[in-house]
Amino acid sequence: MLEEKNLVMSYHRMRRWVGYLGLGLPFTLFIGDWLFHAFEIYQNPNLMQMCHNSYTSSNHFRDSISEYFYTPMGELFVGTLCAVAFFLFLYKGYKKRPGEFMPGDSLMTNFAGIFALLVAIFPMDLEVCSTDNFRTFVSHKPVGYIHYGAAVLFFVSLGIMCLVNFRRTDTVANFGTKTSHNFYKWCGIGIFASLILILLFKLVPFLNDWAKNHDFEFLFWFETISLLFFGGSWLKKGQVSSN
Repeated sequence: MLEEKNLVMSYHRMRRWVGYLGLGLPFTLFIGDWLFHAFEIYQNPNLMQMCHNSYTSSNHFRDSISEYFYTPMGELFVGTLCAVAFFLFLYKGYKKRPGEFMPGDSLMTNFAGIFALLVAIFPMDLEVCSTDNFRTFVSHKPVGYIHYGAAVLFFVSLGIMCLVNFRRTDTVANFGTKTSHNFYKWCGIGIFASLILILLFKLVPFLNDWAKNHDFEFLFWFETISLLFFGGSWLKKGQVSSN
């Protein structure tokens, strides 16, 4: 009994850590990049030495979360995604049972973990080499297509988990009947709504023009909203009830 209880507690901790990583990623990237330049760490010879002189500090608010790969926070971006993937690979959850139309929890989390790794391994592409690029390279379109495709499938899998997998119970008949299941449902709807809004701002000319004229980094904000829903759902799933 004690071993079973410890196993349940470890699963709850794992869920919470996934939630913390998802919630914290966009904010730690922005704040970390700002602190790095505010304290001029890149100009401190006691801490580091630049191997080329073309780097200049610039805007710390990027067009998307993925663009932070090219900032001093690139390792944090990649490391967080790898940690999320690691936790997702370890997660088991419910297996698929007779009468259910969706895959089991383990298959879905493995699916999401693979795409999280692909997002980390294949950086987004940039059109030009800017002077505030902390790397010595930029990716081109073929690599960018892999990155964007993996990112979309990652968020889609997260949305499906919220709408379906997190609303499963010990019996198929009780699917979606618990009070917490409404929370997961709205988290899933929020993730998919954010993806749709990204698509609209990309494809609809007047929305795209409005975003440019008002300096609205829609990709960053809608990605952040999706991560907030993702993190919130996993934190909720990681709560231990009094029973």
